[in-house]
Amino acid sequence: MTTAFGSRFAAHRLELLKRVSHIGFFDKLTEDERLELITFGKITTHNDGQIIFEEGAPNDHVMYFAVSGEVDILLKGYENPEGAEVVATLHPGDIFGEIAILDALPRSATARAKGVTTILGLDPFAHRDQEQRPSPGVTIKILRHIAEGLCTKLRNANKVLLHAKD
Repeated sequence: MTTAFGSRFAAHRLELLKRVSHIGFFDKLTEDERLELITFGKITTHNDGQIIFEEGAPNDHVMYFAVSGEVDILLKGYENPEGAEVVATLHPGDIFGEIAILDALPRSATARAKGVTTILGLDPFAHRDQEQRPSPGVTIKILRHIAEGLCTKLRNANKVLLHAKD
């Protein structure tokens, strides 16, 4: 019985691997590296409107990859043109919650599922055996992707501040 469940579980993970292989961050990885992420990460599915993590929540050092569906990022006190707190909507292949692996501060925003959404949670620096976390090569690719994304966000914030000053 264990073998059948294990086979179904492995087949499900392989199907996810195929679905994400051409999008976002996953496109930068080899097939073995994508399998590594799916193997060491935790895959969860959230219903529309379900909170993945909340602004101000304690830091659990887990970052996320959107696998299917969408994720809204909300910020208390922010109001977009439609009057909502949504600062961004993320799509499959996008990464979010990445700041949690870089500092020990509480979550800086809320992440909420938009529609039925599947995500992959990962703590690349978990204090487990070396064999139970992503390889150094995959971890470096993750960190590089995070750095590129944070630089883009910083440049955009600088432009907004520059225009607000005028």
